[in-house]
Amino acid sequence: MRFSALGDVALTIPVLKAFLSTNKDVSVVMASEKQLAGLFEGIERLEFEGFDLKAEYKGFLGIFRIFNTLRKKHDFSLVADLHGVIRTHVLRFLFEASRGKTEVINKGRIEKYALVRKESKIFRPLPHATERYADVFRRLGFTVHLPQADDILHGSDAKDKVVKIGFAPFAKHATKMYPLDQFKELVQYFDKAPYELYFFGGKGAERLLLADWEKKFSCAVPFPAIHSMSDELKLMEQMAVMVTMDSANMHLASLVNVPVVSLWGPTHPYAGFYGHRQDPLNAVQVHLPCRPCSVFGNTVCWRGDHACMQQIKTAMVIEKVEKIIKG
Repeated sequence: MRFSALGDVALTIPVLKAFLSTNKDVSVVMASEKQLAGLFEGIERLEFEGFDLKAEYKGFLGIFRIFNTLRKKHDFSLVADLHGVIRTHVLRFLFEASRGKTEVINKGRIEKYALVRKESKIFRPLPHATERYADVFRRLGFTVHLPQADDILHGSDAKDKVVKIGFAPFAKHATKMYPLDQFKELVQYFDKAPYELYFFGGKGAERLLLADWEKKFSCAVPFPAIHSMSDELKLMEQMAVMVTMDSANMHLASLVNVPVVSLWGPTHPYAGFYGHRQDPLNAVQVHLPCRPCSVFGNTVCWRGDHACMQQIKTAMVIEKVEKIIKG
């Protein structure tokens, strides 16, 4: 069970693939939000059960409906709670009451607080989210082998070819976003041959802004009609490199093995949410005593000037993008 957010759900996929690869006699039912079904297409021995948490399965009553739906359709031996929120705590209790064995993720809240607190930070890398997911299956008695630290994604030599670059300037929380005027300067640098520029974003105002950018930059390619998550992943897979924030797009690109240059402000890769198999050297960040100040980016800047993002120079990003393109 893992219902949100998009990036966190995406991080379950390499773990599930590794788990199923090692344990050939096991099948998995993945319970998540209905609109994320496209992430799990084509995974052998995995069946997706999607729930609309804003309609039929909303609220406390919806939790019981989820439980009844799953229990009627499947006979579970074990339940892995990869979310650890009220909804999944209740679901886990219901499965346990039905004599099912369950395990829940250890989120490491204390060590994460020590990393982001204002005074006396303990600045050290914490276990990656994929390791925390894998540990749930290990406590259920299974072996899970995740890729090693040196198994990272690399670019390839793209000389004399059309080079497709994906840009994703948005994040769930505004504090995690690079200032849009500076982001446009970054895009402007690559608005020349042999590049094709693609803009990935959300809906509504975000999509309108990106549509305006598509008109302003001569090498921008109008974003095609996307009908599903799998359609977007297929488009993203064509990119030579993605430029993102600490956002879901970083994790989506990782799923399709695209190298990512990611920009980090109030959050930090040490919290365990860096892109799976992404090169740590491709994280763009400035080192300040106050960083990181948040695990998820949902806090107000202590300094009041958002220096962690304002001090990132576009040249820093350009250098890393060009290094990936040159292989």
